[in-house]
Amino acid sequence: MTFALATLRVDGAPTPVLSLDDRSWALADIAPDALRPEPSRGLMNVFDHWERTEPLLVAAAERLAAGTDTTPPLPPSATLEEVLTPLQYPRKVVMTGANYYEHMEKDGGHTDWEKDKKIPLLFLKPPTTTLVGCGRTVRYPEQTEKFDYELELAVVIGRRARKLTPDNAMEHVAGYTIALDLSARDWQRHPRHLVKFDLFGGKAFDDSCPLGPAIVPARYVDEDDLRLRFHLNGELRQDANTKDMIWSIPEQLVRITEHVTLEPGDVVCTGTPAGVGLGSNRWMKPGDLLEGEITGLGRLTVEIVEDRV
Repeated sequence: MTFALATLRVDGAPTPVLSLDDRSWALADIAPDALRPEPSRGLMNVFDHWERTEPLLVAAAERLAAGTDTTPPLPPSATLEEVLTPLQYPRKVVMTGANYYEHMEKDGGHTDWEKDKKIPLLFLKPPTTTLVGCGRTVRYPEQTEKFDYELELAVVIGRRARKLTPDNAMEHVAGYTIALDLSARDWQRHPRHLVKFDLFGGKAFDDSCPLGPAIVPARYVDEDDLRLRFHLNGELRQDANTKDMIWSIPEQLVRITEHVTLEPGDVVCTGTPAGVGLGSNRWMKPGDLLEGEITGLGRLTVEIVEDRV
């Protein structure tokens, strides 16, 4: 049995749900205690109290799977208006760049370096303006002519974390979901930038981080052996495994918490494998359909549209 947590818009309101076997139940109906003490915060409240709420959710899923809880699932899509980002909204979205060996070799041209002499590339995206839910649209950033994609495994934090160690880092991970790190490469490497490298213009623009469709608890995920596949307009562009990460998830969390405290609900995106447009000089445009899949986490789909504003 595996379940996932998502946020759907139901009858006009963001609704935290538990999904099991292609059906979804409102947490308020099957595990109301998991939403306390602040039900209005949805899944953010659940992850704020993950040590207490996870057993409640597991028990609810087991009852549903066994048929001992006969609460009806949410009705079909006529009532479910849209899939929102699972978390409304995390305090931080931390990104790790340049974290797959093949990506560094094929897309970055880096073949002769030693990990022990390097540190990971870390940066932030603003959650309330960059996160986009599954099935939604992404506005094309008109300032760029080199719009690129990066499929990434995203980690959701379940316990406050500061100065982590390799031995305790994974105790702070609550679950996993899928992210797309969308990039404006000509701004990321802008020739007029003082140091010719800009992660603000290149990475932090509006709609640059689709996330979802749901969060799967860590107990059901083997994060060291997950297949990542990304399709652009049906064409397979990325196909890799998390085994190819340069810095493991514990190593990333240790490095991040040297600088900032990770809080419950924070999202850490762990880097992308080879196959991005940067390596082939093939860029995205309005009308393109983006589809990212990771083993056991579902499929994240968004479409690029022109920015009408």
